[in-house]
Parts: sequence; structure tokens; C-alpha cells
Amino acid sequence: MLHNVPKALNAVTRNVVIRHPNTFNCEFYRREVNRMEPVVGERATMGGAMVLSIDDEPDVNWSMIGLGYALVADQFQPSIMMDRGDANNGNGDEFRFLIEPDLEPTEGGFEPKKNDVFYVVLGDIQDEKAPRIAYEIIFIETIVNVPPFVPRYVCNRRDDLAPHILMQT
Repeated sequence: MLHNVPKALNAVTRNVVIRHPNTFNCEFYRREVNRMEPVVGERATMGGAMVLSIDDEPDVNWSMIGLGYALVADQFQPSIMMDRGDANNGNGDEFRFLIEPDLEPTEGGFEPKKNDVFYVVLGDIQDEKAPRIAYEIIFIETIVNVPPFVPRYVCNRRDDLAPHILMQT
């Protein structure tokens, strides 16, 4: 009975995120490790040393895992305007998003995970020349303490990942 509340919250959250006028279209990418080293205790090794995270890997490929929607879930914080005075660039180190894949995982979609990178597309998602801003999911938090949890994704901006870098692989 208690599980009905978070299930309903997840359904409502999905509908709100997809239909909200401030929702961004997004492209999601996931890293795949290219090296063929042995594994110790289900942890990858690199020359016998344990790898702490996928960030330690020097050779990775990026694969697109799907399209989705991201809705900013932060309270508005003032930030510095651009020189032209037509936009601000965001002033925070962390950004919180409600994220929903285009298709649900049960329909062949994906589930966003830690270290996934997504591009917020400013314009038509079909337009390859539309501006894109990269974010990486650094951890996932919840606002409901009953499973199935309602996730909120904490992200960092990744200005070092230009869209053409991921689209070539």
C-alpha cells in the first residue's frame, strides 16, 4: 500500500517533466571502457592496480544511449549576465535536474546513471547545429524515502566535452 505513493509520484513527475514548458530536450551518452585488463573482485584493474572510477580510464568510447527530457529542479539563483546582456550563464557548481528518458526502461529506454553525460539542446533536437550544453550526473538523490524512489539528478557542467567529441565516436 505504501508503495503506491512513490509509484504515483514517479508517474506524475514523468508527466510534468515531459509536458512542462521549461523542459529541455536532451541527448544522453554513456562511457564504455576499451581496455581488456583482468577484473579483481568485480572491480576493473589497470596494470594490477585497482581503478577507482571510470574517470581513471584513459581509453573510453562514448555511445549515445537515447533521448530524453531534463527539467531544472533548482531554485533560481542570481548569476552574472553575459556581455551582450541577453542571457546568464548560471553561477552554480551543481545543478539539479528531474530527468525522464524518451522511452521508459520497460519500453526499451534507458535509466540515467551516475557518470552519464547529457547535452541540453537549445532548439530543435534534430538540428545538429543547435547549441548544446554538456552536464555530467555526479550523483542521484531522492526526495521521497520510500521505494521506488523518486530520483533527482545532481549534475556538474562539463564544458570540456564539446558535442563534436562525443558525436565522432
